[in-house]
Amino acid sequence: MAFRVFLSHSLDPAEQALAWRLQTLAAAHGIELFVPYRGSLTPFAPKTALSSVESAIDRADCVLAIITAEANASVQRELRYALAKHKLVIPIVRSGRADLPLVAEFPRVFTLSPQENPGKVEAEVVEFLEAQRLSKEKRQAAGALVAAGLALLLLFALAEK
Repeated sequence: MAFRVFLSHSLDPAEQALAWRLQTLAAAHGIELFVPYRGSLTPFAPKTALSSVESAIDRADCVLAIITAEANASVQRELRYALAKHKLVIPIVRSGRADLPLVAEFPRVFTLSPQENPGKVEAEVVEFLEAQRLSKEKRQAAGALVAAGLALLLLFALAEK
């Protein structure tokens, strides 16, 4: 069975492609990554979209939260739902966003700064995953997905400069 991850993200508009690139990379490695639609023109009624998101969170082995911009109502709803369902949440927050009220609700937060070594954050996440007693395969899958996400975030940060 595939490792299932729900990606909750608040990305700057210029970084939206990161979510889809991460989904493509995950699929190439046998990871099922659900990325909720973040457009204004959704093909589903809001109630249907919400139940679809909740269903995807329910099926997920973990939730990867990438927060680089203000966490909108959808992101807050997704992450609070995941926390209420006792899902494993891996929040990666860009430095400068760690003071958001939502961030304080997580038991553990991983802060990414473009000036710091991303390997440090990756090692912290791997250590966190080991403490969660996930199987070796799930730890490796989640670690690989986080590493790819960190790399993409840093590439976007470098492209801004």
